[in-house]
Amino acid sequence: MKREPDKQPTVVLMPLDVELSLLSAGGLPEVKADWTEAANKLLLESIRNEKQNRNIQMAVFSDGKSDEARNDLANQLIKLHGVVGQSILLHHYMGQPPLPSKAGAFEWSLGSSAKVLKEVYGADYALFVWVRDSYTSGGRAVVMFLAAAAFGVALPGGQQLGFASLVELETGNVVWFNLLARGHGDLRSPEGAANTAENLMAQLPK
Repeated sequence: MKREPDKQPTVVLMPLDVELSLLSAGGLPEVKADWTEAANKLLLESIRNEKQNRNIQMAVFSDGKSDEARNDLANQLIKLHGVVGQSILLHHYMGQPPLPSKAGAFEWSLGSSAKVLKEVYGADYALFVWVRDSYTSGGRAVVMFLAAAAFGVALPGGQQLGFASLVELETGNVVWFNLLARGHGDLRSPEGAANTAENLMAQLPK
């Protein structure tokens, strides 16, 4: 992160975009609202602990600090971050051809409206977190076993996919992006949430 001499940059942590689901026998994700609510709280607490461990000056977004219009804008930015992050995932990590307008460069932005957060929080950057965590149901485990035993086919089970982005609020540009993709991890426990937070914030610039 850029910083002026003797000035510690401030980061505002945006509401987390986290969703937990259970894979049915057919492999379709069924969103679990209670798991999702609990995981949001656990991951938020873990990220707060990480920011203390890393000595990051961080404010947490609060609905009460903004008016309704600004809260709506924040929600739009969170949704936009999910779309932009998935585009980064496709074009920089999954081998999709680069977009012609990017010319191979890492140039992604949430737009100039992000500057509103700078005005409200006096922050230099915003940290956005997106996670989709899925778990294998008993029925899915049976299907996976039968497919492997009878046909030698490995069907996918639960996985943890997420990314964190640091956005410069003056411009809206994504200045740092970190991907987490693995076949394990559990946001339903404090230990699992702590491990996920640690991996998501790995190499976060100071």
